[in-house]
Amino acid sequence: MSVHEREDRALRLQRVAELLAEAVTPQEVLDAILTEGVRAAEARAGAIGVLSPDRESIELLAQQGYPGPIMEDWGRFPVSAALPMSQVVRTGEPLFVSTRRERNELFPELAGQGRSAGAIVVLPLAVEGRVFGAMALSFEEELEFGLERREMKIALARLASQNLARSQLYEEEQALRERMTFLAEASEILSSSLDYHHTLGKLARLAVPGLADWCTIDMAGENGEIERLAVAHEDPEKVRWASELQERYPPNPDDPHGVPQVLRSGEPEFFPSIPAELLDEAIGDDLELRRIIDELGLRSSISVPLTARGRTFGALTLIAAESHPPFTEADFALATELARRAAVAVDNARLYSEAEKGANAAQALAHVADGVVLLDPDGVIRHWNPAAAAITGVDEEHAVGRPVGDVVPSWATLTSHVPLSAPGERGAGPVTVPLVRDGRERWLAISGVDFGEGAVYALQDVTDEHALEKTRSDFVATASHELRTPLAAVYGAVRTLRREDVELSEEHRAAFLDMIESESLRLSKIVGQILLAGQLDADAVELSISECDPVEIAADVIESASVHLPDGILLGLSAEGARSIDCDEAKLKQVLVNLVDNAIKYSPDGGQVTIRLDQNGSGCLIEVADQGLGIPADEQERIFEKFYRLDPQQTKGVGGSGLGLYICRELVERMDGQLSVESEPGVGSRFQVALPTGR
Repeated sequence: MSVHEREDRALRLQRVAELLAEAVTPQEVLDAILTEGVRAAEARAGAIGVLSPDRESIELLAQQGYPGPIMEDWGRFPVSAALPMSQVVRTGEPLFVSTRRERNELFPELAGQGRSAGAIVVLPLAVEGRVFGAMALSFEEELEFGLERREMKIALARLASQNLARSQLYEEEQALRERMTFLAEASEILSSSLDYHHTLGKLARLAVPGLADWCTIDMAGENGEIERLAVAHEDPEKVRWASELQERYPPNPDDPHGVPQVLRSGEPEFFPSIPAELLDEAIGDDLELRRIIDELGLRSSISVPLTARGRTFGALTLIAAESHPPFTEADFALATELARRAAVAVDNARLYSEAEKGANAAQALAHVADGVVLLDPDGVIRHWNPAAAAITGVDEEHAVGRPVGDVVPSWATLTSHVPLSAPGERGAGPVTVPLVRDGRERWLAISGVDFGEGAVYALQDVTDEHALEKTRSDFVATASHELRTPLAAVYGAVRTLRREDVELSEEHRAAFLDMIESESLRLSKIVGQILLAGQLDADAVELSISECDPVEIAADVIESASVHLPDGILLGLSAEGARSIDCDEAKLKQVLVNLVDNAIKYSPDGGQVTIRLDQNGSGCLIEVADQGLGIPADEQERIFEKFYRLDPQQTKGVGGSGLGLYICRELVERMDGQLSVESEPGVGSRFQVALPTGR
């Protein structure tokens, strides 16, 4: 291949890299791959497919250049099918087919498909060694794929993999942000008034159409009947029609599904796709009702209970019909959290109402989930419920009758920005402030009402929500920082390679290509860690436990680490008395690879890194030891926290995503094992994995 051809391919690949660096959403990434990517590969057509959540089938996301209705004919097909993309996803190996005859021999099902001649290439899309889809390229002519052609196609697939994973991460972060914003708006509505009939009606309208096509809220009546409190749809005429329908076909409290079942059991009901037999059971022989149900086009439903203090008194139902896509697990989790907040608001409103009636005020407030503080005009505490005592650490007998400033010295600071509304008036919403108690910072949402003869304050402990928001912020900051560095290196190297005013030697060109490859692998590892951490949090990681040879696994890890070993590092393996163990071989190897990589990374001055295997009672002990920087004693447990990283001054500038050790401990514990560390600064560290032996 001539120098001109090499430069031309490098320029085309650079153009793809530039477009992908600018792409943010999955659709933008797909567009870049299937326009510039197909052109860069000198192909006539291309398609991208990804694994379904159950990993049983492949779904085509997009295609470019194929004639006919490919998305209709091949939009979804099994991983087990005798098709090129299925084979690549199963094996994880790229497929290069030079001739139509070879294609028809390998895949008879494709005989007669497509144009009369042309080669095909199918490449795996993978992050951190985990295949999640494949990219197919079709060519006008039959081609021989030499080494450089193959490497160019593989490089294109790597770019596609990394950027699709990155865009998915971005989309998930955006979805999380939208959910947090929605919950904040919902909380503001729920805290705006003690008239829960009014607030729940507004809540139902807030949910449409963002969360669902329909939202209903039903309450359990005193005599077991079901009362429709709110119904919302984007079309007011349909809301009126639904109210008439409720009167014509009132719900039966004994129905085995839907709101009646949720109210009886207190358990949610979630149908990502509503079964036809369920509708048939509900409709029976009523032809008019069947016509109405067919018009509604019900596709998916979520019904979650409104439960507080162990009692279910209502149900919130979301329905996807004419426009909203089927609900996902994320939608179900959001609906559950929304119902929890609504239930607390309803329960608090009812208790406040009972308190205003007089006799049962103290008893009612004793069960309110929020802290309630009643002050007279002089700031003396007249009521201090158990929740307020739990939040502040001050018992009722030590609070009532004393000035609030004496009981909580920081009270003036805590409430200085809390506006006091009049009874029945919509307030400005709670103010979130920090409270330091016993050396620990807690976060409180405080709102207040001035009722003329004093003021009442509601205190809600939102420490967990604040921690969740901080974790999300840390996640965005860490991900942005760690992803930006390798992307910048790749971008800079490619820009240099394509410069026409600089003549690079083959040695320099090779060095830049090595940089692109190493930084791409680094980027792939970071994205893989972030995705895997999310799967661990969602408990979506599947393990395949079997009897394995730990010595063989450790030897493979040592062999892999030896390929790119820094100067001054020596690797060793010691296996005395090690027996077979019960584990997921791939996951254990991932753990040991990460521990060995860390040992090497945190040994900047060189030294010995050793994997030792030994019998540990009835189990097996695998130790990864180094002679590196070591870890201070007060940091040795925190290093397993998600996104936690040691001070760069302690690690001589060595950094990371803060996810590696968190993932290691989670994977080991899911294999019924334990991961611990012993370390001394300046001497080294020993990470120990204890696993059960094989049976």
